[in-house]
Amino acid sequence: MKKGLLLVLAIFATIALVGCGNTAEKKNDTFKVALAINGSKTDGGWSQIAYDGLLKIQDQLGAVISVSENTKASDFEKVFRNYAKEGNDLVIGHGFEFGDAALAVADEFPDVMFVVTSSTVTNGTNVGSISNFNLQAGFLQGSLAALMTKTDVIASIGGMQIPTIAKTLVGYELGAKYINPNIKVLSAITGSGDDANKAKEQALTFISQGADVLMANANAAGRGVYVAAEEKGVYAIASIHGEFDVYTKGLIASTKVDMSTSILQAAEKVQKGTYKASAENYGVKTGIVDLVYSPTLESTIPQEVKNKVADVKAKLISGEIDVLKLAPEEYR
Repeated sequence: MKKGLLLVLAIFATIALVGCGNTAEKKNDTFKVALAINGSKTDGGWSQIAYDGLLKIQDQLGAVISVSENTKASDFEKVFRNYAKEGNDLVIGHGFEFGDAALAVADEFPDVMFVVTSSTVTNGTNVGSISNFNLQAGFLQGSLAALMTKTDVIASIGGMQIPTIAKTLVGYELGAKYINPNIKVLSAITGSGDDANKAKEQALTFISQGADVLMANANAAGRGVYVAAEEKGVYAIASIHGEFDVYTKGLIASTKVDMSTSILQAAEKVQKGTYKASAENYGVKTGIVDLVYSPTLESTIPQEVKNKVADVKAKLISGEIDVLKLAPEEYR
């Protein structure tokens, strides 16, 4: 009887060990990635570009993904900690404001990689950052605006007062004045990435002051700028993600600030085990930052304008135009 009991216990122990082995194997084979954003994944701008990157990670790397939308600052640490506890291999905070939370949680989970976008934060072990060269993006937008204006008055409208947007607006003015030192550049930050009506009213004010090309970097609120441009028969330039299929009358171009690809590239390295926690910056030279034209309205842009913009882009790549040297020190 005793021998029989020992045999049964041995069988159960073997089953348990096999089960544990399968669980560990499944965990090792499953790449899990989580994303925290402080806006909507369908905002047509900043938050959506990160979510697009998360979908690329799912489609191209076979990852199991999670997303936390409209994440409040007071919840950053809790969201990161919960994602780490859930077994995610990579946790991404989209925006420099997630940096402190990543550093606060990282020591508790040394086997989890935390990556923060538009930041320079890193602890050298399991917290890294990836940034886009927003000054270069704005420079391209400003160059196009200065080449397209008939009034020599252009404008830029930002949403939130954050470094990524502020640098784009600074770059916009630098690019415009590179083309025409005497151009007038109107600029404002509305304080909201969601209030399209507020952005529209600001755009209408600038249009009444003579602006005939307006750039928006305001996430979902930027749609108000595009509507104002269409209503008044002037041009608009988008940031990050141009909704050319929706705004077909005035939205002539958009920067392609391809943070989604930057996020995918970081995830690929994490999955392979080759990611080095550091601060990485991507610009025109890497193809992450670019300027694209509306398929519908590209024919309204003279070829000589496109040639000049291409020349500006080439000089940014070669370093002949060094935006960091041109920008005020606080925006470098």
